[in-house]
Amino acid sequence: MNDRTAAWTAAFGRVREKVKQPGILAFFRNIGVTFVFKGLSLILTLIISVVCVREFGAALWGRAALIGNLAGILYIPLTFGFYYGVVKHLPLAEDKEGRELMGTALAGNLVSTAGLGLLFLLVGSAAERSFGLSAEVWSWAIALAASINLYILAESFLRGKQRFLLIGSFKLYASLLSLAGVLFGLYVLGIRTLSAYVWPTIAYNLLFFAAGIGVSRPFSFRVSRQAWQKLFAFGTFTMLSSLVSALLFTGDLLFVARFGTDEDVGVYSVYQSTIRSLCTILFHDVFAVVFLPMIAGKDKRRVDRAIRRYFFPIAAGIGAAAAVIATGLVLLYGGVFPLKGLYVALTAGGISLNIMYLLTVSVVSLDGVRAARLAFLALAVPLPFLLALQYFLIRQWGLTGGMVSVLLLNAVLLVSLRILLRFRYPAWQGGNS
Repeated sequence: MNDRTAAWTAAFGRVREKVKQPGILAFFRNIGVTFVFKGLSLILTLIISVVCVREFGAALWGRAALIGNLAGILYIPLTFGFYYGVVKHLPLAEDKEGRELMGTALAGNLVSTAGLGLLFLLVGSAAERSFGLSAEVWSWAIALAASINLYILAESFLRGKQRFLLIGSFKLYASLLSLAGVLFGLYVLGIRTLSAYVWPTIAYNLLFFAAGIGVSRPFSFRVSRQAWQKLFAFGTFTMLSSLVSALLFTGDLLFVARFGTDEDVGVYSVYQSTIRSLCTILFHDVFAVVFLPMIAGKDKRRVDRAIRRYFFPIAAGIGAAAAVIATGLVLLYGGVFPLKGLYVALTAGGISLNIMYLLTVSVVSLDGVRAARLAFLALAVPLPFLLALQYFLIRQWGLTGGMVSVLLLNAVLLVSLRILLRFRYPAWQGGNS
């Protein structure tokens, strides 16, 4: 008994010493600040969704979810890869170089947003015919995508400067104003259309953009060729990876919309899109916002080795948390959507594997251009098979088939990435040996 106690005491002492290291202390302090603010803004976001679902019903909320998911695809090419390059290079840049990076990213991003936004409008009729979308849904999706793009550009500046307190506080203030806008539209103006939800969401993104640009002050609009190359060389493949990933993780909802009703889309979106979005937001906006800049100058192979070692405990914890979130959220909607144990279990499993994939690919991609290319290949190679799998499962088994497809595609992506790292990136494999 004494030996066991001594062993536990020694282990606790080692953990305490590691936690006391400056880098670890800074990580937990920053993630704590980010979590508090993001947690509050997420609560406000949940309040907005609960209010809108109760007022709209399942069918109209399904259309709102479709707009959000389409925007989640369309905004990625609008970024033109600048966001990812800024997050990688700005934390390590000197002041002058940092301003050139931000100025180049801002100028290039505004051009890409205007040009591609116009192109999306021109091809709208073809997209509407292909997926059975209405012109209203497509137009709202483009407007929302443009605002998301500006939002994450401003956030990349603040991330690169590690201004985590400002990121959290700006999001909180913007969420408060967005909630006020939704309540005003629903209960003062009496609006019961999509505009009551989408306009405040766009306003949230634009408010954060204005605040982030005002603080980071990237007003050097001179486009530096060197900065362009640094941003675009890394950001291109990461952007393509994100675009393919968005197609995979949104394709299920699009197929549900193609083969089902608006009400089916509403139910599916709550279990898969809304809850998965909340969990990925927690990953990107709470964990990754602190974690990725912290490891930017560290050996990514050692970080990946730790992920592999603790894969199953981490995945199990994420799955349990996702199941609780799914159950609680469906209950909050007050009977608008059915609470099914099978749906909860499939959702939790899919989210767990998805977060583990996001964690792994984020660490791998930070290792450089070649690693980012491999991460893209791990998505692109199985893409036709995975889309066909989604199409078949959803056409045959509807919502359940879609949820099963999410589980399978995340497992395939993790295996695909590991295979490519093993056989196409010997340096990474050697680092994990």
